[in-house]
Amino acid sequence: IYTIPGICTGLSLFSKEQGATTLISLVIYDFVVYHESLKDYFNDLMKKDAKAIQFLIRTIVLAIETLALGAFRYWLNGETSPDFIFDQNPAGFSEDRFTRVFSTSWVYCLYVFDALYPKFLCPDWSGKSIPLIEDGSDTRIWAVLLLWGFAAAIVSSLVVGPPDDASKMYKETRRVFIMGFLGFMFSPFLLSSNLLVVVGLMKADRVIYLPLFGFCLIEVQAFKAIFGSSNSLLSPGDATPTTEKGSEKKKSIAFYGGAHWLGHILIMIQLYLLTSKQHERNISWHHSLDLWTKAYVVNPVSHHTMYNCGYELSIKNRYEEAEYVMRPIGSARVDGPSNTFVYAMVLYNLNRCDKANYIIDEAIEVLDEKLRAGGPRNQPHMLGRTRSNLLVARGYCTEDLKEKGAVMYEAVQADQRNDYAVDAATKVMKHIETLKKAGIPV
Repeated sequence: IYTIPGICTGLSLFSKEQGATTLISLVIYDFVVYHESLKDYFNDLMKKDAKAIQFLIRTIVLAIETLALGAFRYWLNGETSPDFIFDQNPAGFSEDRFTRVFSTSWVYCLYVFDALYPKFLCPDWSGKSIPLIEDGSDTRIWAVLLLWGFAAAIVSSLVVGPPDDASKMYKETRRVFIMGFLGFMFSPFLLSSNLLVVVGLMKADRVIYLPLFGFCLIEVQAFKAIFGSSNSLLSPGDATPTTEKGSEKKKSIAFYGGAHWLGHILIMIQLYLLTSKQHERNISWHHSLDLWTKAYVVNPVSHHTMYNCGYELSIKNRYEEAEYVMRPIGSARVDGPSNTFVYAMVLYNLNRCDKANYIIDEAIEVLDEKLRAGGPRNQPHMLGRTRSNLLVARGYCTEDLKEKGAVMYEAVQADQRNDYAVDAATKVMKHIETLKKAGIPV
């Protein structure tokens, strides 16, 4: 019970850090299966019950394994903290507590909506893609409060336990809800929740793949409770037989007993939605143009999505479309000078070098401002590649061949490891040499 889960957790860390929560899910599953509530468990522990003590020992060992594997992953990352910026996760990095709490919780609600109806999926939700909840008049607060209420009910039931007269069906549903929500939804999602640390993403489809298992458990059990037959779901000893005085059977929480076929149909529809969308996403991730054009349709607000969509369109020589998509982020004053290079090359291929030269000059000016401002992201070696690429774009838009060669040489000097700049400069120099050998003045 320690070795195999530990090995599986360790291997999963090479894929994604969410694997570190595997043993937490295991502990929650272990508790829910063998204990009714935290109150009962602590009572048993005070009585030195053997099962309670054994569970405590298992939990301590698995907690040590989790911490050790987490430290191992931290060591693999070079023991350095990630360098995130506000635009990557505006909700998590918001300075206003109200905005931060309600906006991150609203993202949780969006994940639930995606699980129910996975239509609006996108590989990037950075920047202003998801409007923040900044005041109490925002109607989205009601969805957040509903989610909080559900979570509070789950935790309360875990602490207190079921009512003494609860039916067998009630206890089963309660157990599955606690296991599904805490063990297989919350636990795998913990590292992406902004509760422990602020993460570098506002919302990402990939972080709900594992929590979907818990969501499906809850959904199936809910349909079973609602549409299952109240008679068949009660154990023989769970109902009180009717007497001459008119005693009634103990109540079940099945509201539409006998309509179990409807529950099956709803589950099949849900599984169809999830599997078909998963198939679509798998295909999209193998075709970058398809991935980012669909992303742009779903989320045209994200600057990162605009950039990637425009870049993929430009690779396919669809310059008019690329120019339209990238136009809002072409200026370095909007989202930094990195986007300007691709937009400038699009303009060059559209024979609009006048505008391209203007935005290139502006981008180089922004780079100089960043160098003067300093900071970990504004070091010369980190900005050199962007400057080099911008100079290559300027070189392409320079008509005089001699001047073009000088600009390309400057681009190589800005970043000598930039193969793109080296290749561009080499082609220009070879062209100049060919012209000189032919006796054509340059």
